[in-house]
Order: sequence, then structure tokens, then C-alpha cells
Amino acid sequence: MNRKIWLTLIVFSFLTAAPVFANGGTADAEDVKQAVSPPGVFPIVEEKITITAFMPAGGGMVEDFQDNDFTRYIEEKTNILIDIEAAENAVQKRNILLASGDYPDVFINGAFSKAEQQVYGSQGIFIPLNNLIERYGVNTREVFAAYPRIEANFTMPSGDIYSLPNINDCFHCSLARKMWIYQPWLDTLGLAAPTTTEEFKQVLIAFRDRDPNGNGLRDEIPLSGAVNGWNTDVHGFIMNSFIYIGENGMSLEGGRITASYVQPAWREGLRYLNELYDEGLLSGDAFIQDGSQYTLLGENPDAVILGAGPGGFMGSFTNLQGESGRWLEYKTVPALEGPEGVRFASYFPNFGYVSWTITDRAANPEAAFRLGDAFYEKDFVYHNLLGREGIDWAWAEEGELGINGLPGIWKPLVGRNEIGKTSWWDQRGPYVFTRAERLGRVNTGEESLALELILFEETRDKLEPYQVSLDRIIPPLAYGEDAAAEVVEIGTALDNYVAEMTARFIIGDADIEADWDDYLAEFERIGLDRYIELMQEAFDSL
Repeated sequence: MNRKIWLTLIVFSFLTAAPVFANGGTADAEDVKQAVSPPGVFPIVEEKITITAFMPAGGGMVEDFQDNDFTRYIEEKTNILIDIEAAENAVQKRNILLASGDYPDVFINGAFSKAEQQVYGSQGIFIPLNNLIERYGVNTREVFAAYPRIEANFTMPSGDIYSLPNINDCFHCSLARKMWIYQPWLDTLGLAAPTTTEEFKQVLIAFRDRDPNGNGLRDEIPLSGAVNGWNTDVHGFIMNSFIYIGENGMSLEGGRITASYVQPAWREGLRYLNELYDEGLLSGDAFIQDGSQYTLLGENPDAVILGAGPGGFMGSFTNLQGESGRWLEYKTVPALEGPEGVRFASYFPNFGYVSWTITDRAANPEAAFRLGDAFYEKDFVYHNLLGREGIDWAWAEEGELGINGLPGIWKPLVGRNEIGKTSWWDQRGPYVFTRAERLGRVNTGEESLALELILFEETRDKLEPYQVSLDRIIPPLAYGEDAAAEVVEIGTALDNYVAEMTARFIIGDADIEADWDDYLAEFERIGLDRYIELMQEAFDSL
């Protein structure tokens, strides 16, 4: 045997015994035995393995992700057990995990920005998925072919892809900055739904003064909200009556990126909100309470006490299909016209949501990727999103029509709040649920199952006419490695500062008149100008 062939065999033998993965590490002997099955074939591995994962907590809809029908289904079909840590304040906790170096194999619904993906990818913490997609991603390739805009969004300037998306083509989610108002109180007091900021204020005054719950007590809370919820911040909806708030306070004007929160119109919005607070119309708890406390307010057992509150849906502060039935009695406030005629509804185009990110801790990244790709299978999607077939939902029968008036696709058998709290994952993990599927939900006519229909109609009638134009929306931006790290650092500081000062100005802890110049000066120190410069360069390169 000549020397060249002999050396080749040695190298081949070494690589076969200890394959090198995308994370730069090598597999141990157990991993070598656990080669994954061919693309699309189940189980994914012959012998059971465990993958660790971190994701947001269940938000009241899922009590236990480990002792869970969908988790068991995954294990039975794939031979992969997912060891799950689910946490409240998930973004804060995931940052702690990454900083400590003690992070899981996979982040599920990690909410990583494009810049964060680039930073952690360049550090080797997130592994690139391109080769895995090419070799194993039968479902992922179909998803990207159907949604090229989302593939482009998930592709970094380097060409690397670090996450799999979930794509929920949700009409009402695209206009999710909503304000809800308790309709029975309007009816009791003989009031019309407000259409301007002044009318909204007068309605709140009536809620405060005229005992709409009829218990003879001054216990009504005209307006509240919550932190860290889905559009539960009070200013998000109301600011659009003064200035288009944009994503994280940033927007486009004539192709130029601007920060809404340093504009004079933002200051006027803060003045208005401060007036609501000073007059006892806006609860200070809105700036400190979490979603569970917000729901306790909305579901107060003795009497209805919450007049209005923001949220992507009324389930932000009520128990959907709960015994009180209050969720059915809150209606959407139309986009309000401000004193200068400004009237916007925030629009969130679907660019996909970061849902499956594999780290360099994964001993078997092939198996971890195959599992993520399997989540796009329809049996995974429907179990994940809807619960158990035949118990929580069923396929539509002939002649049944969907919300959109077309032949239905599926129908709920129970209300959302009645789905088993350990039977689904409630939209965590990769999936595609098309608009046709969402609106193909059968309109059963049962009030208790009408959530999607209500959200569709309320959004269409009260917000869509005021939807901001697409040319005001900043798409997800990609940066070079150094710029990405700078954007993450400055952006985090800006977001924290804006959140802090917005609350302080509204509750009067900072003076809108005396402290405004100092407020603006702090943005110079944090680096707002540099932040906008980096964003503009990235936008211009699209």
C-alpha cells in the first residue's frame, strides 16, 4: 500500500471515529452510535437521547412543558426527549444564561434580534445551520421557498443562518397594538366608543366618577396596563395619536431612520399620559405589574373594576372562556385621533420569529436540527398550536365554513382556555400556520369559541383603516460583526432608558418641562446618533 493511500485511510478512520460538528467540537462514542436517520424519516435516532432547551413560560396557558402530551408525542415519534427549562422574564433569563456560559443545547422562541444572532454566531455560541438545512432540512427548505422574504431576514450578511423561524400568518397580530374597553360600562353610562384622545379622556373620567359597576364604591380603575406583556404597555397604543411610535420607537420617514422618542410630538403624548395619571385615570400599577397581576385586576371577583387596558388581545388581562365571561365584553377602541389629527395603527409585517437556535453545547447538532425541522410537519404544528385532535380540535366537515367564508379547514371543540394545560405548547417552537389556516377555522357560531372571529372583525373594522404604510416600517437589518455588537450594546441601553423615562415622565417622577433637555442630552451620551447611523447604513445596503 503506498504512503498516500495509507495516510488517507488513517485520516478517514479518525474522522469516522470522532466526527467534527459545526460547533467545532467532536462527538463522544455515544454520539457516534446515534447517527440520525435520513431526512424526513422517523424516529430521528434509534436510541433515545436528551436535548436541553430553554423557552418562555406558559403564560397561564401551559402549566407544564415536561409532563405534557405534546412533549411525549415528540419523544415517541423522534426518540428525542427535550429537557425543558421554561421561565418568566425569558429574555432577561436567557441573557443571564448566555453570560454565565451555562446555556442549553437549544433556545426555543429566544426572541433574538438579527444583531444578537450575528454577535452570538460570530462568537461560536450559535452554530450556523446552512449545511444542516442543505443535508437534512426537507421541511425548512420548503418553508424558505414559500417565504423568501423570511429566508432573507434569517440570513446574515455572512450568508449564515442561525435560527429556524416560526411563521404565524396572523392578521390580527399584524395590528397588535390594541386598546380594549369594557362595553357594558359604556352602555350603562350611555357613552359612545371614543374616537379621539379627548373623547377617550372624557370616557375615563366618567368611569372614575359615575360608578359604572354600580356597587356604590369608588373602586373603578379607568385605565391600567402591564410590563413585559404582548403590547400591554399603556403608551404603545396612545402614542400613535401623537406620533407614529414605530418598532422600539424607531421608524422611517422618507427613507431616513428616526427616533420617535426624541421628537416634540412624543413629548406631547407624554403630557397627555401624565394628565391621565395626575387625574387618577391611569393606574400607576401599569408600570410595575406583570401579566398575572394584570389578569387579577381584569378578573376581580367582587366586581368589574377595569375600564380599559392595552393588549394584543383581551386575554392579556382576562381569562379566556373563564367563568366570568368578561373577555367577551371588552371591545377594541378604534385608533384614536390626536389633537393634531394624527391617527396611526402600528403595523407589524411578518418577517418570521426566531424559534429554534442551536448552541455549541449541543453534542448532536444533527439530531437537534432534525428535531427542529420536524416541527414543521403538520401533525406537529396542529398538536403544538391547537392541542389534541378529537379532544381540543377536529378537522372541518363538508359544508362548514371558515371565518373568511371559504370552506373550513379545522374547528375548535373547546375554548382556548379549556385546552388541556399540559396537552400543547401554545406556539413555541418552529411552525408555519398560514393565513388560510388561521381564517379557515370553522365559525361554529358558539360564542365561547369566537375568539379568532372577534379578533379578525375588531382588527379589520377599527385598526386596519389606519394601518401605517409599509414605507414607514424598518425591516430587520443585518450588520457586520463589529457593527452588530455595537448595535446590540447601544440598542439595549436605549430601550432600557426609554422605558424608564417614559414611566417616570408619566407618573411625574421626572418633570416633562424641567427635565426634558437633560432627557435629550442622555441620548447623546448613550449613543443615539451612532445607533441611527449604523441602522441607516444597514438599511441603505438592502
